[in-house]
Amino acid sequence: MKISTEQEDAYTLTARISLDADELGGFIKRSREQLAKSVTVEGFRAGKAPQHLAERQLDPAVVSRTAADLALERSFSDAAARQQWDIERTTDLKVVRNDAEGMEYTVRVHLWPVVKLGDLGAVKIERHEQEVTDADVDEALGTLRNLRATYLDKTGPAAEGDRVEVDFDATLGGVPLEGGSSRNHPLIIGGKTFIPGFEEQLIGLTPGMTKEFILQAPDDYYEPKLAGKTVAFKVTVHKVQAVLKPAADDAFAASVGSFKSLSELQTSLRQGLAREKAAKEQQRVRLAVLDAIAATSEVPVPASLAAHEVDEMIHRFGHDLQSRGLQLSMYLARLHKTEEQLRAEWKPEAERQVRMLLIVRQVARDQHISVSPGELEQALGQTVAELIKSGAVTEETVDPERIRDALAERLLRERVLDFLERRCAA
Repeated sequence: MKISTEQEDAYTLTARISLDADELGGFIKRSREQLAKSVTVEGFRAGKAPQHLAERQLDPAVVSRTAADLALERSFSDAAARQQWDIERTTDLKVVRNDAEGMEYTVRVHLWPVVKLGDLGAVKIERHEQEVTDADVDEALGTLRNLRATYLDKTGPAAEGDRVEVDFDATLGGVPLEGGSSRNHPLIIGGKTFIPGFEEQLIGLTPGMTKEFILQAPDDYYEPKLAGKTVAFKVTVHKVQAVLKPAADDAFAASVGSFKSLSELQTSLRQGLAREKAAKEQQRVRLAVLDAIAATSEVPVPASLAAHEVDEMIHRFGHDLQSRGLQLSMYLARLHKTEEQLRAEWKPEAERQVRMLLIVRQVARDQHISVSPGELEQALGQTVAELIKSGAVTEETVDPERIRDALAERLLRERVLDFLERRCAA
């Protein structure tokens, strides 16, 4: 086998791999032996016929394709080991020649960068104590009551506690805000689901009325790009409804689950809120740990890997839009923005995500953290069973290999993050 390479950049190369006639012949022989095991010959049990008789029934085209697949897989694996490539992924496979004289192909190889981690022992992230207050429980109970509420159309002005349906458009500096438009959007005035001050601006409006106003987002607003910024809104009210909530009593508690009393429901809500707050705090701590490690480490981000991450982000975003009946192209047109502009805006976050991926991968290597084949197979079996039970897939359509790869990555990431949390969070 001959191997030649052409380096595109520090992390990308094109490999040209050639096999001579004898080497390819070995794969053809292996292909015949492999395929012959599945051939049925009259007078013999399946797989028990003499090799020469079974091979007579093989389709030469199938033998050739199978041999080519075996040759590509094995020869590339051998080439990667010989060249000591640390491969992130491969693309652009092209078979240049595949005939009696041998095989030749090219493939683009994307390499993982070398990561040098800083001192993990120097990273200390403080945990924030999480408390569930009575007000939190009351708010959650109110949300449940809203879900079971009935609505009565009003012709009069909207008031605190009313349900409204509105069209709204938000702009920042005169430019439409990404994700800042919606049609027939339902909300409860006082539900505190929007930027502070938004819902209060709707009080007094009647169906058909339009209002324009500006609000300043708090400095600590959860959306960093809006924190402290002035946002302009144009809102049209389509519907105003009085909200008739069920009483918060034992009968209501029994109607939403197997609760014997309102007190039992409130206890369940408190426990759920505690788990939710703990999960959010854990996520905050883990991200803070990774960011702190990144600040003291050498973590190169290959342009191709960042571009690939942006591709994935746009694909997920487009899929999410489709689930809401929107198209990415129409969404971007509404914002007067091109996909290239969106890619440029998302590039910093994509690089951050790649940097975190590289840190997790390097920590796993340095600390010898892994997921055993047995653990992976057990998790795979559970995941496949859950997917089939939920109706997301069937036994015929499920793809265990694709699920296995994603599951292995997720399990390893969780194990590394758990290690970092225990090591770096106080």
